Amino acid sequence: MRLTIQSCFAHVRKIRQSSMIMGNKQNRYCVVFVITLIFSSFVTYRIFRDDIMKWNLPNSMFSSKDSTAWRLLSHFLPRSSTVTKSTIRKISSTEITIVTAYWNLGTFRKGSNQLFTKNTYLTWTKSFKYLMNPLLIYTDCEEFRDTMQKLRSEGNLTYETEIFFIDRTKLWPFALVDQIQNVYRQPGYPAHYPNTVIPAYAAAQHAKYAVVADAVKKNIYNTSYYAWLDVGYFRDLIRSDEFFELKRPPDFDPSRLAVNLVSRQNMATKPYSIFRYNIVWVGGGLFIGAKDIVTKFERLYYKAVLYFLDQKLMNSDQQVLFSMYSKEGRKALRPDIELQLYIPKGHGNPWFYLGYLCRKTVQRNNETEFS
Repeated sequence: MRLTIQSCFAHVRKIRQSSMIMGNKQNRYCVVFVITLIFSSFVTYRIFRDDIMKWNLPNSMFSSKDSTAWRLLSHFLPRSSTVTKSTIRKISSTEITIVTAYWNLGTFRKGSNQLFTKNTYLTWTKSFKYLMNPLLIYTDCEEFRDTMQKLRSEGNLTYETEIFFIDRTKLWPFALVDQIQNVYRQPGYPAHYPNTVIPAYAAAQHAKYAVVADAVKKNIYNTSYYAWLDVGYFRDLIRSDEFFELKRPPDFDPSRLAVNLVSRQNMATKPYSIFRYNIVWVGGGLFIGAKDIVTKFERLYYKAVLYFLDQKLMNSDQQVLFSMYSKEGRKALRPDIELQLYIPKGHGNPWFYLGYLCRKTVQRNNETEFS
């Protein structure tokens, strides 16, 4: 592959001289074959050079547009066994694959007086440079994709990072945007920014469950557990340079989906009130579950979203979750997966309690890294 064009032609001239001396037609055919082989090898290498370099890392960053080239290369280029074995040993120490996503919704109002922009989310990404768990990222924003690639590379974490650059409308929540809009256009439907104002924002919240289920299906890192993590969950750590890992929380029940209680609520509250008054019971910034639980829960959640849309109700995932497990919601949906509530203790921000409970710092001084 390192032959230059000049050296290739020099090699061909020697073969041609040899064939002229021998005056053999068969040798002339050999010359043509060698020229074709060298030229095609050179062109193939130039086209797929980046993919060849990435291929030796069993879990490297790539976007969905690379997949065709990777399938082709897999037939001709076996992966390095030493790199594969080292990576498997490294990753096997982690039991949770983290999934996150960012969908470019532009600038929007958050609450009564905040504006969230693309730069808001880009600033929050800095903590992902130090997250040691295997990480799957879904996005439709090139700048976000490139920023995450850069951060994971700077943290020497490309070997356990996958980025999927996709068309968000291929996910079921975004296919429901028009139906969500119809709910929000009802006369008198309350405006809670952006939850009940921007249909795509609500869809983005529902998409958490779709992409985590997709990550389980892909099963790239073969971990036992999967977690959703909001991009801005560890926004208070963007100035920290401590590497950390998310572990299962204490007393974790693998038959349930672990979530963070935000506010104690009366479970007899009607879904009508939950959606229209923007009531929160559990937070949607982080949830953790075993593979089969995450998959089953996504099906249940999809069923719930369709049910409440049919009731002319919609909001973010937090209102869907409360309504699902309210007395009325249980009667209608009969959930087959229960939530495990982690109740905040101490004086920290209750919205982020579960994440900090799971967070453990990691010393990397003796780790073998991949460049």
